[in-house]
Amino acid sequence: MFIFLSKLLAPLVYPLGWAVTLWVVGGVLHYRGRRRTGRRCIHGGIVVVILFSNAFVGDWLLGSLENDYAPAPVDSYPVVDAIVVLGGTTSPPLPPRLQVDVGGAFDRLLHGMRLLRSGRAPNLVLSGGVISYLTGSEVSEAERLAALAGEYGILPEQLLLEVDSRNTYENGLFTARLLRARGWHRVLLVTSASHMRRSVGIFEHQGLDVIAAPTDFSVVDKPLSPMRFMPDVKALLSSHRATKEYVGIFVYWLRDYL
Repeated sequence: MFIFLSKLLAPLVYPLGWAVTLWVVGGVLHYRGRRRTGRRCIHGGIVVVILFSNAFVGDWLLGSLENDYAPAPVDSYPVVDAIVVLGGTTSPPLPPRLQVDVGGAFDRLLHGMRLLRSGRAPNLVLSGGVISYLTGSEVSEAERLAALAGEYGILPEQLLLEVDSRNTYENGLFTARLLRARGWHRVLLVTSASHMRRSVGIFEHQGLDVIAAPTDFSVVDKPLSPMRFMPDVKALLSSHRATKEYVGIFVYWLRDYL
């Protein structure tokens, strides 16, 4: 039930959800004759969109998460028991796709494979299940990642799949069980930089010795440009991602997952 409600209600706690809620409330109030209050709600929704679609706001929010863990050269990491790569990077090959589709967070798998090839660990653990009513597929994220890893020359015996998790908490819970069953405790954890704070907290809460290996950095040094003052969909997405993480951290803290 928690998984279902978190997926259903999540859009309401993101910036665009705030704006839409204000517009709906404003429209209802205006229809009921409370036009002044209704207009204020509608104007408030517009302000929310303009504010959170600003590049400076989006970068500041997302950067506050990404700056927790600095990137490092692959060969600077210690040798560990396993490299754990979190899912959330692919989409199933539903028509008209012929292959697994990858997103920007595909850096997670690429970084994990780099660490594997550099000898940081003998095994790559791929963590990610499936919510079939959302994806339209019964193939888990871990299985899709394994297929892609095979295309890059990673051998099946180098992979360990965790195929049951449906969120970040379950990533940590189920992966820790697999690792402990094999006597593995020290891991390199690979996920997007903005996702690392929550992920490290969960895996450490499971009693693992975690070394963060962040990737997929979105906030980078850019020259000042007049276009950065304009509303931008990418900036709104950055604000969305950051808000999602902060809400997730708060909810997981309340549920004693961290």
